[in-house]
Amino acid sequence: MTDIKTALETHVSDRDWEMMAKHAGMPAAEVKKKVLNGIANSLGADGTAELTTVSSAPVLSDLALAPRTVADDCATQDFEVSLFKIIGIKGSLKVCGTNTSNWTAELKVCLIVAGASVWCTTYHFDPHNLSVCFSPTVGVAKADLCFTVSIHSNKICLSIKGKACVWGLGWHCGKFNEQLFCIPI
Repeated sequence: MTDIKTALETHVSDRDWEMMAKHAGMPAAEVKKKVLNGIANSLGADGTAELTTVSSAPVLSDLALAPRTVADDCATQDFEVSLFKIIGIKGSLKVCGTNTSNWTAELKVCLIVAGASVWCTTYHFDPHNLSVCFSPTVGVAKADLCFTVSIHSNKICLSIKGKACVWGLGWHCGKFNEQLFCIPI
């Protein structure tokens, strides 16, 4: 049986660990240990990766929404979505405005591997900019993430579509296409 930790140490470059550490806000050695242990703990009893079992992620049961906060003409919804057992995304959408033709929205999103934020970004939506795609690659994980905001009645809704992959003795990928939530405006 191939040792997944050894394989990952060979597959993931020092540069990748440093980039993940920068986003995680912790030393590269700590991120490496956390990620390697997380992936090793995801192995089945026979040493095969449970990572190959990809749900039709994200699914509503894998979506965690924090209580929505409202201040002035803005509402913020925090979210977390599990894409694999050890990979997910978390973020927030802050929508400000008074109606469906006069609004802005700020998306903050991070790719999470074994509990560590290994890639983060921010994007601003408005009535003329309704979608954005990102393709983070961080050695142990890669994804194509497309976020779209749409208007339904008096609500701004956030959807995600794409593909996420985790490396565990080869790439294991899953596709998803889901509306995550709506925020009244």
